[in-house]
Amino acid sequence: MGNLVLTQQRHVPLHPGDVFALLGSDESAGWLFGADYDAMRVGALVRFDLPVNPADPASATIEATGRIALLDPPRRIVIEQHAPWPGTVSCTMLPAKDGSGTTVRLGVEVPGDAVTWLLRQRGYDPIEERAAPGTVRIGVLVSKSGPASIFGATTEKLAMMAADEVNADGGVNGCRLQVVVRDDASVPDVGAEQFRRLVGLDGCRVVVTNCTSAVFPVIAKLARRLGVLLVHTPINEGGRYSPNVVRLGERPSAQLRTALPELMKSTGGNVYLAGNDYVWPRVMNATARALVERLGGAVAGERYKPMGTRDFSDVIEDIIASRADVVVSTFVGSDSALFERQSYSAGLRDRCRTLSMAYDESTRDLTGGEAARGVWATFGYFQEVDSKPNKDFLRRYRERFGAAAPPLSSITESVYEAIHMLAASGALTKDFVLSDLSSALRAQWNAGKKRPLYLAEAVTGGFRISPH
Repeated sequence: MGNLVLTQQRHVPLHPGDVFALLGSDESAGWLFGADYDAMRVGALVRFDLPVNPADPASATIEATGRIALLDPPRRIVIEQHAPWPGTVSCTMLPAKDGSGTTVRLGVEVPGDAVTWLLRQRGYDPIEERAAPGTVRIGVLVSKSGPASIFGATTEKLAMMAADEVNADGGVNGCRLQVVVRDDASVPDVGAEQFRRLVGLDGCRVVVTNCTSAVFPVIAKLARRLGVLLVHTPINEGGRYSPNVVRLGERPSAQLRTALPELMKSTGGNVYLAGNDYVWPRVMNATARALVERLGGAVAGERYKPMGTRDFSDVIEDIIASRADVVVSTFVGSDSALFERQSYSAGLRDRCRTLSMAYDESTRDLTGGEAARGVWATFGYFQEVDSKPNKDFLRRYRERFGAAAPPLSSITESVYEAIHMLAASGALTKDFVLSDLSSALRAQWNAGKKRPLYLAEAVTGGFRISPH
């Protein structure tokens, strides 16, 4: 069965050029016109609310991301959609035949993957094949929708790429490795339901995730209750030992020790803490507060906003009034991009430095070139790392997914690395002993702890890694 294309058409009493100028600012011309982007250019990252049924003006919406693939002003724009499913979104603006304005025609491609995704998110599961004999399944829980969805497309691609590489090398103890991907929508309840389905319906005894720490505690409890292994790969706040949970990724103290002394030394000791309102930002900021005080500085203020916030003006005004030298930002995903864009517009970049603790390549892209410049970040991986293994890794990724594929980052690369670690552990089999696999994975991660964290500044086109 081919892909479905759902369309919406409406009349706007303006000339096509005036209608085209409404893109990103006025939804009265159609749902795509509320899109969020930094620049109207081919390749630019776009975030938009996609209606479940474009023909119904009252339809529920889904947060989607993609990149501009074709731009022909004022007649047409085409977006290559990456999340929550791959497809094409198009907008055509034609002069009305009677000269009364413009006919706006919006279309969205709905592939079979989209139908499956929609059914799953609503609690229905299409009939799927059971794992073939000699197959080991690993679940991958990612945010393909919601505020953290800008990481989703790359994470899914890298998970598939890792499994294919493992299988090309002979698989796992003679078994074929298969990844099953589900969407947590950046929401704890949805993440919990999809985790249960990965275990109960898909037969996964290991689930790898780079979900936010808002979702993590809920699925960690489920992992213990269901007797499966949860591997949490991105930056995180750490926590108590559990044989059912392995947490990889950078920790607050390591990230802050790498970056904060350097930035405070070059600017000043007045530090403002701002972020999303859940566990990881609060732990990160508590760690930052202690380090700032040890370094002889002071915390000028501390503010939190719920995930999904669109207006950060009150926080930015408070930062300006505090006369902060450094802002430690723990906003995540699209929230982080909007905060930095609004900070730039308010002139904050000229007043102080910003250290953004979850600011990866995809977030930088959504922020946009000029607005992103001067934001600092620290991770164990940037795609700009100048090494032969990384160059080979990037080449394989681009050869498989194309030059326009979304960028890599520590948050997404960590899932690729975790799948390879599981395969190399020697303990991942169809009937594995959970404690053996957990211990083997921890041993590998501890052995790699000495790899450096990089401090980098966002610049045009990417990041510049500091020589320090």
